[in-house]
Amino acid sequence: MASELVNMVKKILTRKSEEGVSESDESTTRYAPKITIEEYTSASLNGDCPLHINNEHSLKQEPGDSKTAHSFEPWMGTDSDSYAANIYCQLLPVLAANIGSLSSGLALGYSAVLLPQLRPDDTDLYKLFNGSELLDPSYINYSTTRHRPYTVDLEEGSWIAGIFGIGAIFGGLLSAFLGNRYGRKMSLILLAIPDLLGWILVASSQNLGMMLAGRFLAGFAAAGYSPNIQIYVGEITQPQHRGWLSGLSVPITAIGVLTMYVVGSWLPWHFAAASCTPAPMLMVICLMFYWDSPYWYAHIGMDKWAHEALEQFRGNCMDFDQEKFQIFHYAKNESQNVWFLEGLRKVFTEKKYFKPFVILNSLFLLMLFSGKFAIDFYAVDIFQHFGGNMNEYLSAVIIAFINLIGSLFYIPMVKRFSRKMLLILSSFVMGTSLLLLGLCMYSHSYNYIQVLNDCDWLPMICIVSFMVAAPMGLCSIPFIYIVEFYPSEMRSLMGGLTIAISNLELFIVVKTFPNLEEAIGDYGVFWLYAFACFGAIIFTLSYIPETKDKDLTKVEQKFAKLRKVVRASPWVTPVPSPSVNSVRKLHFKTHLFTQ
Repeated sequence: MASELVNMVKKILTRKSEEGVSESDESTTRYAPKITIEEYTSASLNGDCPLHINNEHSLKQEPGDSKTAHSFEPWMGTDSDSYAANIYCQLLPVLAANIGSLSSGLALGYSAVLLPQLRPDDTDLYKLFNGSELLDPSYINYSTTRHRPYTVDLEEGSWIAGIFGIGAIFGGLLSAFLGNRYGRKMSLILLAIPDLLGWILVASSQNLGMMLAGRFLAGFAAAGYSPNIQIYVGEITQPQHRGWLSGLSVPITAIGVLTMYVVGSWLPWHFAAASCTPAPMLMVICLMFYWDSPYWYAHIGMDKWAHEALEQFRGNCMDFDQEKFQIFHYAKNESQNVWFLEGLRKVFTEKKYFKPFVILNSLFLLMLFSGKFAIDFYAVDIFQHFGGNMNEYLSAVIIAFINLIGSLFYIPMVKRFSRKMLLILSSFVMGTSLLLLGLCMYSHSYNYIQVLNDCDWLPMICIVSFMVAAPMGLCSIPFIYIVEFYPSEMRSLMGGLTIAISNLELFIVVKTFPNLEEAIGDYGVFWLYAFACFGAIIFTLSYIPETKDKDLTKVEQKFAKLRKVVRASPWVTPVPSPSVNSVRKLHFKTHLFTQ
């Protein structure tokens, strides 16, 4: 009797222990293990599946279990489909916003199409019905395919081309206000109004005033598009996709320039302008289907809308709780969006904003003095010189096509290589090309080097290599830094100011180019631009941090940690020496921007 009772107690105890083991197994399979943000980010960057999915399948799957094996195969297919869906959820709104880049490219290439058709040097348009070649101001020749209600001379043509940059200065300032007040998406929608109005004025212009007003509005909208597109794209994309998705603006703008050159060679100038009016309207329609940036919603306190935006930009199959937690945590720790005037004061008084603002604007200055626009100015003449009797439109199309090739190469390279490496390589190729081009011009002017005089192909190689290398680094990556360097609460304001200042610098560079050419010659100007390219290499190695595949908050923290080195007091020891803390700060400061 006692032995039976002992056996019964043993059975009860062993049954309870087995139930405890099974319950512990179920608890481990029911709840996912706790992981940190760093582990989750590193796992997503390496393409690994989340830890709780790995544990779930490793615990449930048993060798020889056919049911588990069959259930594992659909999971693999679902994962690849969810990854593709995640890419499309980010790519489609990026393409919708970059319709503004397409409209900017069309506006950039329009001057080269317009001015040759308004020059008063075509005698076929002056002929009256009686065969006289005297110009009657009240006469418009409708017998040709060209439409010219007025003509422009060289000075008026320069104003048509230059007023685009003046409008861009004011467009950058307005973009700083709109993006900070109404958000990124709404700023793009509002900027489509002056863009559409500008194309309408250009297409229907009957005098020089209407044309100047239309070109002013075109530059106004193009400069407003640029920072808002980069900020919107950078804030809705993941760190591992931010580089190439933000870089899509470069080839899309080049496609717009090439499209305008091709359309302008077929259609009259007013039809070419009229064909561009659907672009801003199409951008507004496409953006209506997408949310604004989740960073913007988090800063204005719309947490529910931020969640909806992340769900749309990441897809239903992806877990974005860690990213949402990081955005909300960052928004709570940082200050809220500030007014325009208050933001201007903070930019120049707080080191957190002043340091990245000075560094990025210095890089923009080196970019503008790299000679990109001077080469574009001389490229048509050089192509015509070495191409014989090549048509001016054909030369412009070839130049735009070469720029497009460099822009397309930029997309895979920005995914594979770091930002700093692309900046250095691009600046080196551009500087070397300008240096050789200056030597060729100097030898042709003074017969200094006979070998260079005999190499008629060398200037062509320099021009092509320069135009391919420019969009692959130095002339494209600074625009990505707008979203990566500036804090979220001041990103629109500081980005708009950067674009406005860069357009003012561009206007100064273009206007001072004839004076420099007269003072130091063509070769001297190109050597000066080559010096700026090599200076960009030194500046990049010294002050530009690496931002590839890094969260926006981590990049901002690098600038926020910069402080002056505190030296030890000379009264502490007889011989003044820095403290251990100051040595660490000095070491951190000198190596911060080389990582």
